[in-house]
Amino acid sequence: MINIQTLEIFGDEVFTFKMPNHDKWEKQLKEIVKVEDNKNLHNFTTEPDDECNVKAKRTAWDSHLRYPTIRDLSTELIKIVLNLIDQQNFDAPNIEVTESWINWYKKNNFATPHSHGPNHLSIVYFVDVEKSNAQFCFHKKTSWSLIKKKDNNNSFTNFAKIITVGNGDVLMFPSSSIHSVSANLTDNLRITHACNLKVQYEKERQSY
Repeated sequence: MINIQTLEIFGDEVFTFKMPNHDKWEKQLKEIVKVEDNKNLHNFTTEPDDECNVKAKRTAWDSHLRYPTIRDLSTELIKIVLNLIDQQNFDAPNIEVTESWINWYKKNNFATPHSHGPNHLSIVYFVDVEKSNAQFCFHKKTSWSLIKKKDNNNSFTNFAKIITVGNGDVLMFPSSSIHSVSANLTDNLRITHACNLKVQYEKERQSY
């Protein structure tokens, strides 16, 4: 049974656990990165041309429709999410994957603060991150408000929560949560997988 822990960060519930069969997924995802990162050799890539908040290399947003490995990984994550929904009594009868992709960060690559709306739940799976000193940061949504000078209550930790992550860690959080990823200041490659989930309702919801 998966041990899912709950963190409260700026009023949001963040769920964390270790990915089952991590070694298998790590090996398979690294093979995809190897192909994508050598597109001139393999004459193949799904990397999008558009820029986004992830200042690193990435596969296509719909990689779960292109790579069987990412499809299977997304399916495994859905199973875990559905079990969590049942345990927590969330009103989420059906879940669909809207995006699922791989990020790989080379030296000086990072991700600026952003959110994953208009989805309901986002997941980040830290595949190979420990040798690049990866840190995942949640940002308080009111951090853009004016603050008073010389107010000891307005330290950085009041507006951001840094989480040090390891290989195999998974974070699940509301897609509206603002987050960023620290710069990779090493020569080691950092690999993560991310996906967004949306709740599907068969019937119109009434007021609770």
